[in-house]
Amino acid sequence: MEKKYYLIEVHDGVEPFSQGPFETEDERDEIGRKIRTGMEEDDCLFWADVDERGVLSIGSYWAGFFLDSRASDVD
Repeated sequence: MEKKYYLIEVHDGVEPFSQGPFETEDERDEIGRKIRTGMEEDDCLFWADVDERGVLSIGSYWAGFFLDSRASDVD
């Protein structure tokens, strides 16, 4: 099994939705930046990885991730 990358959107702090799988971390993060631009204040976005053994890891993006200079490159 290959490592897969996902996004978890939480709308209004209570409704989770998953996006993916994405083939690479960069692809996931690019889509995450696009999704984040349309989210409301109470919405959250988390990353999730499933490794080669099927182990799930979930985390939050660091505070400045969506303000990163690369975000301006995303249409």
